[in-house]
Amino acid sequence: MKQSITRFFLFQGLLIPFIFWLSVIVAGMQNENYSHVRDTISALGAIGAKSENLMEISTWLCSLLSIPFLIGLFNVCRQEKLKKAPLLGIVGFTVMLGWAAFYHSGNPMHSKSGPILLLLLLGPLLSAILWKRKELKNLRMLSLISFFIMLFILIRAIPSETIQMNYTGLIQRFVHFGWTVWFIALSLGFLRLLNISVKK
Repeated sequence: MKQSITRFFLFQGLLIPFIFWLSVIVAGMQNENYSHVRDTISALGAIGAKSENLMEISTWLCSLLSIPFLIGLFNVCRQEKLKKAPLLGIVGFTVMLGWAAFYHSGNPMHSKSGPILLLLLLGPLLSAILWKRKELKNLRMLSLISFFIMLFILIRAIPSETIQMNYTGLIQRFVHFGWTVWFIALSLGFLRLLNISVKK
């Protein structure tokens, strides 16, 4: 694969978070009384919501764009002889968002994608453990930070009515903020690694 194509694919790691968060902000403004702290992102794409179509399109777009991103990452891993196991996190992301785009909130199947989150969590953790190249030091650090940010989702397991009724949206956003950090770190880290490789 040409270096220019690989770079273009890696750039999707910056584009995906931008599309995702922009759509969440716009969709939130379309729904009266929506709270980004209280309400889940899934509610923005729920059956019958004013922003259902917007969220369906943007979620599909993020899911589909993660495929070339994965290909770009895989190509650099193969070229630089890096372990490919951390890329399972991208696979988890692709499936999770594709699932949400196909089964909107309100559909009984929507919540069945929960276990896929484990793959997404595994990605940044494995990145921090397996990618030991000195050029990827910052990426490893940010991957670990990303992992711990996403672990805040465990707060939802606390049997507190106050948390469940008032902060569900905020807690869920920690997961999305976590993968955002990881995607940006992956994109910039691998682009830098690619540039170093070209100069050798």
